[in-house]
Amino acid sequence: MSTLVQRDISGSHEWLRDAAQHSPCGSPSRLRRLIRHIADDDRDAFRELFDRCSGRVAAGLRRQVSDQHRFAGVFAGTFVEVWWLAGCHVDPDVDVVAWIDEIVQRRVTDSRPAALSAAISASPDAGSLGPMWAQGVEAELAGLLRRR
Repeated sequence: MSTLVQRDISGSHEWLRDAAQHSPCGSPSRLRRLIRHIADDDRDAFRELFDRCSGRVAAGLRRQVSDQHRFAGVFAGTFVEVWWLAGCHVDPDVDVVAWIDEIVQRRVTDSRPAALSAAISASPDAGSLGPMWAQGVEAELAGLLRRR
């Protein structure tokens, strides 16, 4: 898996196109070890998990989402959620790929226009969840993946 093309987010999605190269994530035991390290705030483990799984996630997501901003938000949000919730998934029997797929599917559903309209209606102060939302979550992912 290739690394991020951009080290900072400048509004383009080149790093997402690069991540779309489809590749397998790796052995289940290796992925579980990575999740345990991520739960201990190990950014190197997070970068490795991203490098191993981002192509698979991007390829599957491209089949479901055509809007680039929605794609970017769901894609980046998936990995940000993995970072934040890794500690909840350190069980030795966890299927890391299935867990990541569940995150993607929930985020795809939650990012549908009808779901976004309902969220904005329920919370008038939420603002638009379009391009600005995607940029915010991309920036958070870029910070987590900061390459040395």
